[in-house]
Amino acid sequence: MDIGIVYHIESAQQFWSELGDILSLPKDATLHTLDGNLRNFITFCATHHERYLSTLAQLDHCCNLLLDSEFFTFHSERSCDTLLDDARSNTDPHLLFILYNVFLCYGHRHPSFFRSSKRWQPLIPLLMDHLLIQTTEISLEFIEGKLGLLAIEMLYEVCRVQNLSSAELRIFDDAYIDHLFDIVESTRSNEILNYSLIKFLVSLNEQFMVASVQNPSRDAKEHATATTGGLPTKKALTNRVLAILMRRLYSTKTFGENLIFMLNRADDSDEDLCVQLLILKMLYLLFTTPGAQEYFYTNDLRVLIDVFVRALNNLSEENESMRHTYLRVLHPLLNNTQLRTNPYKPLLVRHTLQSIISHAHIRDINPTTRRLVERCLSGEWCKAIPPSPVFDSSLSTYCRYRHSRTLSCC
Repeated sequence: MDIGIVYHIESAQQFWSELGDILSLPKDATLHTLDGNLRNFITFCATHHERYLSTLAQLDHCCNLLLDSEFFTFHSERSCDTLLDDARSNTDPHLLFILYNVFLCYGHRHPSFFRSSKRWQPLIPLLMDHLLIQTTEISLEFIEGKLGLLAIEMLYEVCRVQNLSSAELRIFDDAYIDHLFDIVESTRSNEILNYSLIKFLVSLNEQFMVASVQNPSRDAKEHATATTGGLPTKKALTNRVLAILMRRLYSTKTFGENLIFMLNRADDSDEDLCVQLLILKMLYLLFTTPGAQEYFYTNDLRVLIDVFVRALNNLSEENESMRHTYLRVLHPLLNNTQLRTNPYKPLLVRHTLQSIISHAHIRDINPTTRRLVERCLSGEWCKAIPPSPVFDSSLSTYCRYRHSRTLSCC
């Protein structure tokens, strides 16, 4: 992206002033001029970002200046395609650093940007390459580490919103996923990078889950064409994230611990609700897969119970689907893990579950909610504690309880 212009910048004021000049175009500017100024902007920022764009706030402001500019607003599709082409053809890490920040900023404004398979499939291998470095060399203080973090964030966004086919997922092979888990373990003290990696892994897990059940005929045809000359194959797609994790259950504890921390910290924002859902699906797989059901330490499972109880108590009535997901995961958590023989706060758990479906005589209870709660309450952990009719969801049982109390007082 050599534009042949040399700038001599001596102050922040001069830097920002020059950016404004680059984004100012005459009314009769041609598309060629537009492309030139767009590349000029990226190159100028890449040259001076270490000095004048050293903070996230400065980077965000810079990207927003571009996205809010008149020429980008009216030619956003063309501009995005131009920048994506440049990202695929350039190897200058400083140029890529600015490009990746612009992509993320634009994608957060327009989520559909990450949904285009045609746009992103050629770039995915290049993004993956940013993580093929020694785990001991990953540091956000250097440009390579910064590019790695941005690459992870973009891969997460792509996996979060696209439906990748089995053929498209084969690029994420065993060695690569194993390497990602290595990075998770080696970046325990780097919360930003570590959590971003885990988000990417759970989104990739979701992709493998969906691909194994969605459009099987299409995926089978693609796989057959690629590997057997068109002959059909009955081999199911392996969830490589789960498979690799099971191979290294006892050497990948940071992944599990931080899954719980992330779930515990999640709030009600759209982004965190999405992350919660992805983590819960990962937990469900672990709790229902033989050999992985005791992956977590008992103390970690107890923390999970506290997280689940709080979430079930705090979820609004409108968020019924998320409540269903928590309940679906709670059942194997209580019955398939160490908690089946060492229950934790069983009275509180039962109270929470019964409260969800209590007072059915004065409010509507979702049938799916009732079924999932009753399934949780049917476990051996619950049968071992005395019954609690106060929170029974049945009006008749509630009335019988009140009647018995009245008789006992007479």
